[in-house]
Amino acid sequence: MKNRYSATLLLALPYVIALAPAFANPAQPIAITLSRGAISPQHIEVQAGRRVRLTVISADGAHAVQIKGLRLVGRIPAAGETVTFDLLPTEPGSFQIECFDDGGGLEQTVSALLVVTR
Repeated sequence: MKNRYSATLLLALPYVIALAPAFANPAQPIAITLSRGAISPQHIEVQAGRRVRLTVISADGAHAVQIKGLRLVGRIPAAGETVTFDLLPTEPGSFQIECFDDGGGLEQTVSALLVVTR
């Protein structure tokens, strides 16, 4: 019986090791609300090397959102449905969050700033 538990533990070890970074570096949760007139919050600050979980929701219609330099592009549906993006910014800098009204013309409506610090 003891050998069976040892074998199970040995088989599970790679999975435990693979999950360890997620527990050692939990994601910083950030909620963002988009609308035709604003992005809230306007200024977001995160640390380089720390995982970030953005939860984005629209206060009105559908939107397209992007963060240049961090390769984030997504669509946010209308009617209060949230969309989650996970990021791991590794280099310090300032990144523009751009929100477009997704009503067909994709004209830029508003922007905010994501600042990555050391």
